[in-house]
Amino acid sequence: MSTEGAAALLISFGSLGTAVVIHAIGELDYDYAPVFRRELAHVWDSGPAPQLILDLAGLTFCDSTGLAELLWTLRRSQETGTRLVLAGVGRTLRHMLTTTGLLRYFTMSASVEEALLDE
Repeated sequence: MSTEGAAALLISFGSLGTAVVIHAIGELDYDYAPVFRRELAHVWDSGPAPQLILDLAGLTFCDSTGLAELLWTLRRSQETGTRLVLAGVGRTLRHMLTTTGLLRYFTMSASVEEALLDE
């Protein structure tokens, strides 16, 4: 399990069965997007997993740069044949995804546990 932190973003990841679960806690914005990308690059460099669950329940803020990072993650998952699930998406982020028309491109789950059941 790897952990990389910054003052306002903590990323941790590990495996549960055949899924890789990434927990993002804090702010996914212009200042911390490089931390997010660097840590997810470690996951991609490890080789594709059948499923990647991005646990966003601990995300307190996401701006347009954060949305761009989620789209980058979606694109990488499609390129590698990995099923991407966003778990624990809060009301504000869900509203942003809906307003921008991006919600329909993501698979959503209420929790990591629910995403694992749908595997």
